[in-house]
Amino acid sequence: MRRHSLLQTGLLFIYGLAGTGMFGHGLLRPVLPIFARRLGATGLEVGLLTSGFMIARALTAYIIGKHVDKTGHTNRFVRIGFFFVFVTVLAFSIINSYEGLLFLRFCQGVCFGLIWPTTQVMIADLTKNHFRARALSLYQITGRLGALLSRILFSVILMITAGLGFSEIRSFRVIFLVGAVILLMGFIEAVFMPATPRRTVKQVKGKPPYPVFILGFIFGALLSLAPLSIVFLNEHFRVDLLGIAFILLGLDIISICVMYIVSHLSDRIGPGKSLWFVVAPTFIAALFLPFASGLIIFMGFYIILRSAISSFIPVSRAYATSINTGVGANIGILNMTTNLGSVVGPIIGGLAYDHFTHGFRIAGYSAIALLLIPAAVILGIPYLIRIFRRHS
Repeated sequence: MRRHSLLQTGLLFIYGLAGTGMFGHGLLRPVLPIFARRLGATGLEVGLLTSGFMIARALTAYIIGKHVDKTGHTNRFVRIGFFFVFVTVLAFSIINSYEGLLFLRFCQGVCFGLIWPTTQVMIADLTKNHFRARALSLYQITGRLGALLSRILFSVILMITAGLGFSEIRSFRVIFLVGAVILLMGFIEAVFMPATPRRTVKQVKGKPPYPVFILGFIFGALLSLAPLSIVFLNEHFRVDLLGIAFILLGLDIISICVMYIVSHLSDRIGPGKSLWFVVAPTFIAALFLPFASGLIIFMGFYIILRSAISSFIPVSRAYATSINTGVGANIGILNMTTNLGSVVGPIIGGLAYDHFTHGFRIAGYSAIALLLIPAAVILGIPYLIRIFRRHS
């Protein structure tokens, strides 16, 4: 019964949208930071590409989350979002300035702010608490599978364009065109997605899940440093684009496995307790990352870090939707705080990258991870109160 519930028609369409969206968008991720550098961007300006994207996504996610609670979710936002993200990626193929690139990334942030909070609320409506984390995990996993396929396609495109004698910039533009075609397929899928029933929201009094909102900000900041880590691999360890593609491919496979294991644990012991299995390895790996002297040691810490960060996403969404004080608002605020963290993260990471040397160019991870100490204290207060009450 549980397995059938995880594979019901409505969820399958949402999983498919996540896979297609990440297939198209994931194709661009290794390219954008290096493309920006070729257009003359500094490390800080590379970070601002993510900041602009995330601040637009944060504001849109908050508005959409509130709207969903008032009116019930609708497929309309998903369709609009996919159409315009297709248009922006298509525009990447003709852009010639950093300013134009920054503007298009901001527009993409609005598009994804329309899509992902809405689909997450749909999953919450279609699932029960005893398998919700796994449904959200499968949603993330299909997205990661799309990203995994994008790594393979990315490598194939690079090999073909190199064989044809294309310049690096021209190869990038081919990648943008292919990504646009894939996202157009996502829009077509959204058009044919069956209508979902309108939500009936019960207004329940209670405190919103503030601790997970705070953690969302911190993990969003950590997640947003991924483009800078790509530049770091390229410039510090001299890993070429094809090598980076294979590294990201392996990282996706490992993250998918860890994510599902942690989500299964969350369904068994509860998302609140399972958050500790995410916070602790994140803190340790991020703290020691700049001290890694070789590529193998660096990748060991980086795999732990990225797997833990990936696991936070489905567990935190399960936590937010388990507290019925406005599911849409909780999802919207969690997406907003995560995205706001992704605005701040690249600024901290970019400044560290521009002003430090050697491995400490990636020290933005360590600086942000220090915020997990007070966040963990806040997260642990409710458990300490319960223990105190039991023994008093």
